[in-house]
Amino acid sequence: MELSVQEFLDSVSNPNTKKEYRHGIKKFCEWYGKSAEEILELRKDDLTQRQRENLIEYRNRAARFEKEIEKFHSYLLAQGFTINTSRNLTLGIRQLFRFYEMPIRIRSGSKVSQTVKTTKNFPMTIEHIRAMFAVGDLRERVVLSMATDLGLRIGDFIKIRKTDLPDLNQQTPISFDLMTDKEKVVAHGFLSQETVDLMKAYLPTLERKNGNPYLFPSNGESHISDEWLNRLLQRLAEKAQIRLNGKSLTFHCFRKMFLSASIDSGVGLTAGKKLCGKAIGESDDTYLTTVNLREKFIQLKKFLTIKETTKLENSEVIESLKDTVAKLHEELTQQKTVTDAVTEKNIKISKDIERLEKQLQETQLVLSLIKQVLTPEVLTKLQYDWLHKEYEKQRDSKQT
Repeated sequence: MELSVQEFLDSVSNPNTKKEYRHGIKKFCEWYGKSAEEILELRKDDLTQRQRENLIEYRNRAARFEKEIEKFHSYLLAQGFTINTSRNLTLGIRQLFRFYEMPIRIRSGSKVSQTVKTTKNFPMTIEHIRAMFAVGDLRERVVLSMATDLGLRIGDFIKIRKTDLPDLNQQTPISFDLMTDKEKVVAHGFLSQETVDLMKAYLPTLERKNGNPYLFPSNGESHISDEWLNRLLQRLAEKAQIRLNGKSLTFHCFRKMFLSASIDSGVGLTAGKKLCGKAIGESDDTYLTTVNLREKFIQLKKFLTIKETTKLENSEVIESLKDTVAKLHEELTQQKTVTDAVTEKNIKISKDIERLEKQLQETQLVLSLIKQVLTPEVLTKLQYDWLHKEYEKQRDSKQT
């Protein structure tokens, strides 16, 4: 069997990973002084036990390249490479051995496997995404919203096809599973309502590119490149006047933000890894069902919502508002009681006034009739008759 480094590199689908492996293998070969094919043959010979060779000699010979890789790592550090870069440069030769079923076992505690938390990447937050979202067009907003929901690697994100999308008319959040290229694990992601709304507006704009199957197509027949997408983010940050302070803003910042928010929100790192397609232990995988992941995503999305909503974070404020509402309700009840009492009294007064007005009208009618009947002549005659009667009464009284 011919051992070829090119065959190994052809098996790596991610272009960035392939580039890193090629660079690391080249550096190791230059340091070791042999070609990759010669190194593979040496590794094969080391793992082949010889006749009359005792077990100790065999094991020491088989561990030769473990020791050589540690020496290579130390050399890189001495040349001024960082701990993380030195480790990454050893991955190419290690993965090459693994591809041909001759894996290297790095001893426990070796510096080769050590990393440090990098400070080169921009510490992106949801506030930064909101600022970029405000100045972005429709496609840029779809990228920002979908990347925030999924937390995928850039290689998996740019390869999403229109046919990969689920039915967008389902109840949100909508499950969106995707097989990742690097680790070959399923990302059990979800699409939020804000992403679905944007997607429904965005998909019709792709109709003019019927021959291109990708969700984010290039001008040709393929998808956008990772370099193009990273430049897009940098342009949006500049347009939104976000200060990067010398840090590197790349698509990978979404993934870091996603996993950090998984911890901050209480969802947990294990569930966060499951959602964004990062390998976890089988024992942890057993306890995370799709139903639980949906609930975890809903909880996580409260920390990663692009469209801001009014929040009352202080419980004391909430209790104060409840007390205020209760007092207002009590005052309204009292006011209603007073209003009802006043209304009842007003109704009674109104009825009395109506009755008196009716009596006044009847009296005015009687007086009008009296005025019509009792003319001055009639009144004079009545007065005369009354005086005459009084005179006769007095006269009769004197005679008796």
